[in-house]
Amino acid sequence: MQSMPECFICRKHAGLEATPPGGYLYEDEHFRVCHAPAAMALPGTLLIESRRHALDFAAMTPEEAAAYGVLLTRVYAAIKRAIGAERVYTLVTLEGASHFHSWHIPRLPETAARGARLLAEDHSCSEEQAVAAAEAIRAALR
Repeated sequence: MQSMPECFICRKHAGLEATPPGGYLYEDEHFRVCHAPAAMALPGTLLIESRRHALDFAAMTPEEAAAYGVLLTRVYAAIKRAIGAERVYTLVTLEGASHFHSWHIPRLPETAARGARLLAEDHSCSEEQAVAAAEAIRAALR
């Protein structure tokens, strides 16, 4: 897999950065799935990260794009099943790290904010909440 030593996500995959809460929940030849950092996420917020250093969908191979679609279906179902999310929002900006990664943010039924309003809010949870959500989602992905 192509790697860039100055890239945060490449460094994370190499074990040179902090391990995500609960570790990696799923891995295949194209992608890795983990919980987002607790300091910037609701419990159950997942990241799908490309294993290969590529910027966006335009840089993906046909195999990577197909695998992403299948994985996205599994991730949505696992988040909904494991934490009771009513909706899962997907966000791809690639501004913080220029290595493909997508955010998958759960919205619980009792959450008042919807859509862009929810995404615009600052979020955080405890490390314990993130790990518990990660473990539940890991089990749901099996």
